[in-house]
Amino acid sequence: MIYSHTRVNSRMLRQIVASLRARLVTAVEGTQLFELALVLPILLVLVVGVIDLSQGFILKQKLTNAARDGARIAIQFPPYEGGTTPSSVVIVHDAVVNYLNNADIDATALGSASPSKTGAFEWTYSSGGDDLIIDRGVSYISPNGLVIATRVTVRYPYSWIFSDVVLLIDPAASYSGTLQITGEVVMKQNI
Repeated sequence: MIYSHTRVNSRMLRQIVASLRARLVTAVEGTQLFELALVLPILLVLVVGVIDLSQGFILKQKLTNAARDGARIAIQFPPYEGGTTPSSVVIVHDAVVNYLNNADIDATALGSASPSKTGAFEWTYSSGGDDLIIDRGVSYISPNGLVIATRVTVRYPYSWIFSDVVLLIDPAASYSGTLQITGEVVMKQNI
C-alpha cells in the first residue's frame, strides 16, 4: 500500500513538473517579447542616429572638398582685383556650385544667387539657407612674415532623419531637425 501511494505521488509530481515546465516556457516567450518591445525603440534610435551622423559627416566632407576646389582656383588669381564683383570670385562660385552638383548636393539656389560684398575683399552668395563666402583678403602672420590668403566657406542646411525618430518616440519633444553644416578652407595666395 505504501508503495502504490508513492507511485501515485510520483506520477502526480511528474505531471506537476510537466505543467510548470510548460508554463515556464510560455512565460519566458512572453518575457522575451516584452524585452524586445522595450529595447527595440532604443535600438532604432541608435541605428538611425549612426546612419544620420554618417550622412552628416559625408556632407561635411563634400562641402569641405567643394571649398577646397574653389580656394585652389582662387589662389591662382591676384587677390585684389578691381570691379564690383571680380572675375575670380565668379569663377570660384561656378567651380564650387559645379562641384556640389556633381557630388549630388542640390546647389541650384546657390547657383542662381547674386553676390553681395560683405567685407573689403569678401563676397557672399546666399540663397535658401545655402551660403558661399569668398574672402580674398585673409591675412595671417607666419614665421616668414605676413601671408595673404583666400578663405572659401560653404554652408548648407542638413535635415536630420533622427528628429523624426525622436518625435515618434516622444511626440512632445522639441528637437531641431535642421543643422547648418560648414566646410571651410584657407589657402595661401600663389600670386
